[in-house]
Amino acid sequence: MNFLLFLIATATLAYSAPSPSPQPVAFRVGPLRFDRPESWRWVPPSGSFRAAQLEKKSSDGTPLTLTFSRFSSGEGGSTQANLDRWTAQFTTSNPPRTEIKKGSEGTLTLFHLEGTLRAGTPGGPTRDLPQALLLGAILESQGEQVVMKLVGPAQAVSSAEKDFLRLAYLAIGLTP
Repeated sequence: MNFLLFLIATATLAYSAPSPSPQPVAFRVGPLRFDRPESWRWVPPSGSFRAAQLEKKSSDGTPLTLTFSRFSSGEGGSTQANLDRWTAQFTTSNPPRTEIKKGSEGTLTLFHLEGTLRAGTPGGPTRDLPQALLLGAILESQGEQVVMKLVGPAQAVSSAEKDFLRLAYLAIGLTP
């Protein structure tokens, strides 16, 4: 009888749920290295243009997705074309804020736009989302562009802005 219990216990342990896949601490997108913030988790990219993807829930439970895309020189459009495309995703907005920084690894263009996100934009809502915030970063290094984008309800995205900026600054060789 004891032997039978031993076999059942062993089989139960062997069949237990698979452990979660390890979370990389650092990852590369093109020529740039990113260090995943502890509060974010790595997930497989959900789209063909995405090279990496991180997710977390904000303090109010809103799911957030931070995407990273990689483009060789000339493939992803100019920096200005990307900024114009992001602006066009909003029906009403405050004027966008743009800032350019140069680091040891290349150039960083930061973009901040708050307003009503237009429904039907790729990766966007199915209906207009008022009080939305889009944080974008275009990192240019070694002839490549790495585009970071975080968009959603303004309050939730604002709570993740520090992590977003830290990722972008450190990847391009700047101190946050």
